[in-house]
Amino acid sequence: MLTISTILSSAISEIDSFERLENGIAIGIAIFSLLLLALSITAFKKTGLKVTIYAIIIFALFAIQQILEYLEEIFITLDTPITDVISSSMTLAILVLFFLAIVRTKIS
Repeated sequence: MLTISTILSSAISEIDSFERLENGIAIGIAIFSLLLLALSITAFKKTGLKVTIYAIIIFALFAIQQILEYLEEIFITLDTPITDVISSSMTLAILVLFFLAIVRTKIS
């Protein structure tokens, strides 16, 4: 017969595995963003295309946002309303920069 402690320990271990998966995905996204940032910088140095500056800024913001969210999950003291505002502002900035990159490319 299941006891309350076995049910709780099973639920906690399930939550822990999902948190580990979430953290692993967040780290993977941050690493991929940093890789794309490095590739964008290399592309800009080789081609000099100004539109790649948008990609550089976007990937940098996205990497910073992912790292911030990961740290927020790890360190509870970072889980404050200001970090939520910063994260949402970064998302807005990324979207605006994507829009500007598309519009500027079509104008040129």
